[in-house]
Amino acid sequence: MKHLFKKEFQIILGLIIFAAALRIPTLGSPLIEDEAISFNRYIDVPWQKLIFFYQDTNQHTLFLLISKFFIWVFGETEIIYRLPSFLFGVLSIPLMYRLGLVMKFSRSAAVLAALLMTLSWPHLKYSMEARGYGITIFLVLLVIFSAIQLLNNSRWVWGGVLIGSGFAITMALPSNLFFLGSLTIFTIMGGWFESEKNRLNFKRLFWIAIPQLIMFALIAVYFLVIYEQLKYGKDIQPQSLDGKKIFEITELLVAPWGFFMYLFFTIGAWRLKEVRERIIFGSVFLIPMILTVITGVVGYARIYIYWLPFIFLLSAYGMTEVIVWLKNKTGKLVYGLGVGVIFFLVFLPAKKINEYFESRNNGSLVVAGPNVTMSEAAKMAVWVNENISKNNLIVISVGGPESSVLNKYMNKKVLERMTYFSRGGILEKIIFIAHQDMPPDEYPFIPMVQERILRLPSSLVNKIHSIGNLGVYELNLKVEKLIPPTFDPDYEGKIGNSNISKVNIRQVETPRVLGKKALHIENNSGNSMDIISPVVKGVDITEDHAYLLYVFITDFQPFKNVSVHLAEKGNWPPSLGYLNPLLGIFTVKGEDTVWNIFYSLSPLSKGRHFFQERIGIQKGNNYYDGLQSYLLTQ
Repeated sequence: MKHLFKKEFQIILGLIIFAAALRIPTLGSPLIEDEAISFNRYIDVPWQKLIFFYQDTNQHTLFLLISKFFIWVFGETEIIYRLPSFLFGVLSIPLMYRLGLVMKFSRSAAVLAALLMTLSWPHLKYSMEARGYGITIFLVLLVIFSAIQLLNNSRWVWGGVLIGSGFAITMALPSNLFFLGSLTIFTIMGGWFESEKNRLNFKRLFWIAIPQLIMFALIAVYFLVIYEQLKYGKDIQPQSLDGKKIFEITELLVAPWGFFMYLFFTIGAWRLKEVRERIIFGSVFLIPMILTVITGVVGYARIYIYWLPFIFLLSAYGMTEVIVWLKNKTGKLVYGLGVGVIFFLVFLPAKKINEYFESRNNGSLVVAGPNVTMSEAAKMAVWVNENISKNNLIVISVGGPESSVLNKYMNKKVLERMTYFSRGGILEKIIFIAHQDMPPDEYPFIPMVQERILRLPSSLVNKIHSIGNLGVYELNLKVEKLIPPTFDPDYEGKIGNSNISKVNIRQVETPRVLGKKALHIENNSGNSMDIISPVVKGVDITEDHAYLLYVFITDFQPFKNVSVHLAEKGNWPPSLGYLNPLLGIFTVKGEDTVWNIFYSLSPLSKGRHFFQERIGIQKGNNYYDGLQSYLLTQ
């Protein structure tokens, strides 16, 4: 017994060390895309609001609650923010091994399954990213482990673990509810087939069902509280289950080895001997599929990460069965083949892991360029606040529009200045905060159309300060009002009316942001469209390297793709870049409407220009306010 315990301890410790060693490098690298978006949006949200309000699919509530606690204890750094994913990711490896043993797989198959998951690309990735997927994998294993133990001995301690882990998994990702459906089928059918004399034992099933009834009651209450937000999230990001989606899911689950892994998965499924194990795997894979088809609720490929452990359990079992069969056929020759297989299983992950570490360090994983650390962002926020005049517009051009860590530390100050200028404040300069490896002249600003991206000449930007990887760049252009020539808070009402069928254009007192009225365009045509002002303004541009800075305020709607700009017939759509496109969101006291301030920059050629306001509208109600423009020249 003592020898067995020592052996188990050594295996578990070895798995933990191996898993941790592969996940520690780059754990402190700058945040990437979605994890940065979650950090910016939710890390400062009070825990009560995180629990009782579900904003969107980027809110991985359980992860955020644990991460907030760690940050409160240890301080705010990338490592601490990612620590929940790292810890649960590492601990899921020995739990995978223990689940394999509880499911009556051989020790070699259980160890191999744990090693495969250690080297698995999605498991490695989500153990290092500040998201809820690493926690999901751990809780999936814990739910099944506790359910099997409950079937084995009906001890209430396992019932309590089942209740807690089952409820927690829906707080990690609400879509995990589909996985819990398979748990119910497994326990009922498992209890049925293992009852005395192969007939239904109501007392036994009752005791098994109680923890699940409590668990689902808690989940039902939680989902009722956040139901409207859940429904809203589903509606704004619809997905469809087609061949492409199925390919994405199946490809992700066996990365980096590829589809050949499903050969061993199939062999493992075919060779299952125990009725209980067949029920487990059948339920785990079939029930979520059925619920997905019935409800039509489809997520991104990563949502189905709960299948990952079971893919590798069956694949590992299939591999060991093949090895046993080959050993019986070829004798010791199988060991040579085994060395080749091990090399192949390790080589692909090693190559992928090395590339992943490099890309995390150099920022190439971010489409809009490298991000910066929390420390650099916090220091830059303090410096800008102390050294940049309030008459300078601050533009964050680091990472993506929502994924720059600077947003979290500077969004309030940036919004204050965007609001100040939109209300008639004097604008003197434009200041860019950019990564020094991607200064403003190289940054891919969000365009109006993808084919016409704004490119600033390097001669127009001058670096005036730096902190770590961050640089402060001044745009060397003078700023003056263009149209209207002086600030007019109700200018949008003077652009002229266009007679368009089923489109009603009028001014309203509410909702509004500036002046006495805002522009309300009611579009009942059933189509999105552009409205062009009948009033033409002639402007002479006397210098080369001139730019048009346009400002407008509109009601905020997720994925609203409309614009207002001074348009020219021969130059539409313009080469244009939006500045701080998602940092201008605000509300007016006493109103429910959410507004967004847009700033856009586009080049102007020397010569005579004839402008007309061009307003993009969606179906239904559209509100616009604060239309104004500036001319930027050398």
